[in-house]
Amino acid sequence: MKISSNILKHLLTTILLFGSEVNARAQVTVTSSDSLSCTVHCTTLTAHITGDTAINAGITMDDIYSVAHPIGFSFNFYGAAYTSLVIGANGTVSFNASDAGGGDPWPITAALLGNPSKLNNICGPWCDIDIFYTGTPIGTETYSTIGVAPNRKFIVAWCGCSMFQCSNQLTTSQIILYEGTNVIEVHLAHKDICTSWNPMGGTNGGRAIIGVQNASGTAATVAPGRDWVPVWSASDEAWRFTPDATGASYSVASIAYNPEILTTATIYWYNMTTGGTYMGTGPTETVCPGVQTLYRACALVCADTVSGYYMVTPIPTVTPTYTSTNPTMCGACDGTITISGLVPGAPYSITYTLGGVPQTPITGTASATGTVIITGLCAGTYDNILPTQPGVCMNAVGPAVLVDPPISISSVDVLNPSVCGACDGSLTLKGLYPSHVFTINYTLNGVAQTPLSAVSSPSGTITLTGLCDGAVYNNIVASFSTCVTPPMGPYTMTAPPPPSANIVSVVSPSECGKCNGSITIRSVIPWSSDTIGYTYGTTIMPTFPTVANGDSSVYLPGLCAGTYSNMSIKIGNCLVQVNGTAILTDPLLTAGFTDVTHLGCNGDSIFFKNNSTTSPTGSLYYLWSFGDGSSDSVANPVHVYPAGTYTVHLTATNHYCSSYDSTNFTLGHPLQAIFTETPDILCQGQTAVTTNTSIGAAGYMWYFSNAATDTNTNATYTYQRAGTYNLTLIARNAIPCYDTMHKTIYVDTISGIKINLTDSVLCAGTYITATGLYASLGNTGVTWAFGDGDSVLNKNPIYHAFNNLGTYTITATAHYRACQDTSTTRVVNVFQQPTINIGRDTSICKGSESITLGDNLNTSNTGANYVWSTGEKTRMITVVAPGTYFATVNINNCYASDTILVSNDCYMDIPNAFTPNGDGINDYFFPRQMLTKGLTAFSMNIYNRWGQLIFETTTLDGSGWDGKLNNVDQPSGVYIYIIDATFKDGQKEHHQGNITLLR
Repeated sequence: MKISSNILKHLLTTILLFGSEVNARAQVTVTSSDSLSCTVHCTTLTAHITGDTAINAGITMDDIYSVAHPIGFSFNFYGAAYTSLVIGANGTVSFNASDAGGGDPWPITAALLGNPSKLNNICGPWCDIDIFYTGTPIGTETYSTIGVAPNRKFIVAWCGCSMFQCSNQLTTSQIILYEGTNVIEVHLAHKDICTSWNPMGGTNGGRAIIGVQNASGTAATVAPGRDWVPVWSASDEAWRFTPDATGASYSVASIAYNPEILTTATIYWYNMTTGGTYMGTGPTETVCPGVQTLYRACALVCADTVSGYYMVTPIPTVTPTYTSTNPTMCGACDGTITISGLVPGAPYSITYTLGGVPQTPITGTASATGTVIITGLCAGTYDNILPTQPGVCMNAVGPAVLVDPPISISSVDVLNPSVCGACDGSLTLKGLYPSHVFTINYTLNGVAQTPLSAVSSPSGTITLTGLCDGAVYNNIVASFSTCVTPPMGPYTMTAPPPPSANIVSVVSPSECGKCNGSITIRSVIPWSSDTIGYTYGTTIMPTFPTVANGDSSVYLPGLCAGTYSNMSIKIGNCLVQVNGTAILTDPLLTAGFTDVTHLGCNGDSIFFKNNSTTSPTGSLYYLWSFGDGSSDSVANPVHVYPAGTYTVHLTATNHYCSSYDSTNFTLGHPLQAIFTETPDILCQGQTAVTTNTSIGAAGYMWYFSNAATDTNTNATYTYQRAGTYNLTLIARNAIPCYDTMHKTIYVDTISGIKINLTDSVLCAGTYITATGLYASLGNTGVTWAFGDGDSVLNKNPIYHAFNNLGTYTITATAHYRACQDTSTTRVVNVFQQPTINIGRDTSICKGSESITLGDNLNTSNTGANYVWSTGEKTRMITVVAPGTYFATVNINNCYASDTILVSNDCYMDIPNAFTPNGDGINDYFFPRQMLTKGLTAFSMNIYNRWGQLIFETTTLDGSGWDGKLNNVDQPSGVYIYIIDATFKDGQKEHHQGNITLLR
């Protein structure tokens, strides 16, 4: 990069960091895209990473080896050459091809030398890793080959991997194999101690190993202090394993922590000049500093960091000043801008914009006072004014706003139209520039008009001509160049008032109701556009537009009969009043008719004759309303009526006028069959007697539903069988017409009665169901009497309970509307409800004793029968096991039951976890007073996973272990218990198992 002292000064310092930013193989180099100049104030910084591109090892579950992966070159391990290896999930590399896809052992139970779990292995470090412990992978396990032969490197990396049962503790390390030298390096970024993983005696407990071992287990080299004991932790350390000349053994040495970094790392940018302010992420960052600024690019991967730095120094600039003068008149271009603060005598090129549009640059030499003047400027906004000189950076200045002096209309002379409605008025605008072209804008009655272009007179006036009477001229402005006068107005053109007019002829409508009359008015201005206003009756009508005839008359057509007054004619803005009132009349139209009646059985027919007239001529149309909701439109209709009183209306119309006529008449020769029968409801064998009250009848016929008939006015009939019958009377008059009446006759049956019971023997307090069997025809209800003072109406079947012992007679009585009521009885016996007591709840030691259970209340009752929950049917039974037992006693088919609980008296319940956190819930392991019963001897020992005794007790009712040793809380984990117990029945129990302590 070439650096110019007057253009750009860059300071480039690249510092490479990894972890705590010590020496690392990877580098971050920062480059700049542009050199800063007077026009370029920003540059794009780009971070370049050199390092490792990793491949996922393909380990998809805990404690397995990967498939075989190629090394990329031949590597000698303990004298044997290999071109591939397998990667273990627990931080190791194996050269045994048979390990591919197999299990990677996690228990570390001995030193590396001779350990069969890691033959032909590199441990870097070997520890119990499980990136799948939480279900979602935590960390990555990768490999790669980098470099160029014969100096390539094979790298295996465990990046941020979670420990088994310690998912919040992460391990990061690398194993590096060197081509040619066969050197092995282990770089350990971080390794914690996972103390919670100590299965049954403590085989792991945070243990780990860094070292190498041959295929037979006869040779191994371990980094100092990094074997299986003591338990250790470390960070930012590295070890180099170097083979001897034969390759049969290795030496180990501590080296600087210096792993390989991924080239896919995310870049983070910081402003170091402002104290490390975060700027963003990504491979590039665009910066525009105003002062010299140091920037930092950080690559973050696998909890390690590499950084590069870049210093950017901007160029200082000079800002000039300026003043301006406005044009001398509107539209003139004689304004100026003076730029100051320049170098006297120096040449300058000046660029600027007018209204945002770049203008042609001008050149000039600064005066002895350091100024350059831009002349010939019109009104407008001048901005981005930039004087430039080779080798000097200048800031643009502006905006400079040049404005025109204002113009105005000093006054307006008004000349009104000569007559009403004429358009010969004028407005004269004064006070304008003499002999200049102006554009005139204005509104007519509020509507903007087409602009006018006119040249002012030598005295500075412009006259607007052809202005109409009644018009309002407003917002009058004159425009010259970019200048506009303030608006003038409003001005209203006003002419002298016009003379009045007269009605000269009136023509009435040709038919009643037609609107074809007319009125002629004179005098108005010939051929003028007129609007006629008038009142029809008392209604002000819409105005009628028309054009005057050459004889000064106007014609108002389409008029109906009526009175027309208050007429006027509007000509433009002039209103002419019309003298007089016009009356138009309708011709006559009369409605009329006569009628003739013809009697009938199904209604009387009326024949109507239409006598309506109209004058002088014209067609008539008719509408008949017959008074019964029906209508017709023929001239002479015939209509059929039932008996009644009616009003008939006739409407005659020519569709313009209508006339009405009406008449009233009453029709009727009624015939109605009417009778009554007694009684309304009969019992079998009764006689029905009829009473005939028919209206308008001359003869009769009776029908009794069984082919029996009678022609007498009143009839009788005896019904021998129960049932429902139809009685009919037909009455006739002299026309003859007929009418019929029907009535239903009900004949009830004579019924028997019976009682059905669900039981005739029952217990006091229980109920029976009684059902009465009797005929339903004509039944009106039932009465029950139970012999105990209770009775019930109209319920069947009926439920009833007897509270007292004894024999009771139940009576049921069925009631009928026409026939006699009927009754019957049944007898029931009521016995005492029994009781049973099989004793209080008790307990038993299962398998060592028995107890006897039995009913103590009914010992002398030989009629008592029993059923136990065990299926036994004796009064007494013997039980040998805990449980819930119940018995049921039956005396006279009355039942009672009792239940007894036999509890376990010799037992022990051992939990599998407890939480000694002081919340009062599960704070102790195995409190005997809550979890045992019947103990006579007890002992309990608790051990941690290393086999250390941490608690013991022989107390029968103690609270148990509180999770402490010597009053110190023990860690969460799995502990071993051994319990021996003796119960009061002599039985003994021995238990050994695991208890989990949770915090």
